[in-house]
Amino acid sequence: MRTLTLITAALAFALVLGGCTYGILYTRTVEPLTLNHLTTPVAGAEGVNDIKHIQLPYVGITWGDISFGAVAKEKGLQELYYADLESLNVLSIWRQYTVHLYGR
Repeated sequence: MRTLTLITAALAFALVLGGCTYGILYTRTVEPLTLNHLTTPVAGAEGVNDIKHIQLPYVGITWGDISFGAVAKEKGLQELYYADLESLNVLSIWRQYTVHLYGR
């Protein structure tokens, strides 16, 4: 009986602390928003803007603008080639989303 309990506990421990689990304390990812990378030219200029979000119980506050048109106009980009989205999450309380636009 003791061996079965130890094996069950070890399996549960391995599942909980596996290498592919979601980061509860801190997560930062960068993902492409462009699907066709083969025909996309390499850009010389970059426009960056972000939104920030604070989540408290029953209340969420968000500010900023990451719309492509607003970022391109603000940074002076006439033509957009590709974009990346960077996500930052700390304790599921603080979230920040940054869009990187590349073009000329």
